Amino acid sequence: MPRDSWERIICATTKGIYESNYLKANSPDGQWGLWIKHNILRPQHGPGIGEFWLILSQPDAPPIVVKREVRLEDIQIDPSNISIAADGISLQPGMASGAIADVQWSVRLSDADTPLMHFPWDWMYTAGFPKKKALTPAPHLRFDGFIQVGEKRIDVNGWEGMRGHNWGREHAWTYAYGNCHLWNDGQRRTVDGFSARIRLLGGLKSPWLSTAVARLPDCHLNQPRDWFGGVELTPTSWTLTKTRHRLEMHATEKRMVGLRYAHPDGSESYCYNTKFADVLWTVADQTFQSHMGEFESLFPEPVAEIPLHPSVDWDPTQGDYRS
Repeated sequence: MPRDSWERIICATTKGIYESNYLKANSPDGQWGLWIKHNILRPQHGPGIGEFWLILSQPDAPPIVVKREVRLEDIQIDPSNISIAADGISLQPGMASGAIADVQWSVRLSDADTPLMHFPWDWMYTAGFPKKKALTPAPHLRFDGFIQVGEKRIDVNGWEGMRGHNWGREHAWTYAYGNCHLWNDGQRRTVDGFSARIRLLGGLKSPWLSTAVARLPDCHLNQPRDWFGGVELTPTSWTLTKTRHRLEMHATEKRMVGLRYAHPDGSESYCYNTKFADVLWTVADQTFQSHMGEFESLFPEPVAEIPLHPSVDWDPTQGDYRS
């Protein structure tokens, strides 16, 4: 039986969670990295909000970051499908479009591989553990269309990326996440993994818990025997080591963008992301390389060397945020 791909909006029927449906892509020439985030915060009590972001990056230039917040009651959600529409911004399985500040986008989404599941059993996507649910419904997704920044039009032709989906009662206390779809040898290879420490009762923190799933070569490092140990993390690097596998991701501070991540209870964590990480993926005696990996780290305190968005003086009542 095929596994449930969770192609629906969870917060349409569940309170007290955040939920993110996001897109990421790189241009094949290595000049552009795209990140579009459709985040919804639905607290247990009181009004919720949608946070809509677009981040456009180049390897050696400051990122373009725009953000809009929308009241949850003003967002149109289909509870039985991936369908989000709010204030001119739209996400469907085959299309994403919108406009925030002076940035517009319209991209067709096609040719994805079958989903990657981080958890080995379906009950883990409904039970209280783990608190954060994550999967990649559309790896190796093709992007075609355009992005308009002011007067500059950027054609999007055959950009390679993915659509991701995660949700939970809170973000992990700290985590690393990484994926890669474009490789130096040109093969249609995928690796997708994370490591996390979560808060336990009494203020204690869990040990590192990790999973990784990959294709070409196929591997599923997501069984309980694979969850523990072998993690090194800084804001700009992550190494996950298993018996026959090793995933290394490294970036420079100037290639990372910092975002403020809200929890459903109103608290805040600090996320650092790049679409231009150097990647080494080792499987037994084979090592695969890329310079276009996505690497993300999250911490409970900000990292001084990487600027955060939105800036502290931005207020959603002022209108859209623009870096």
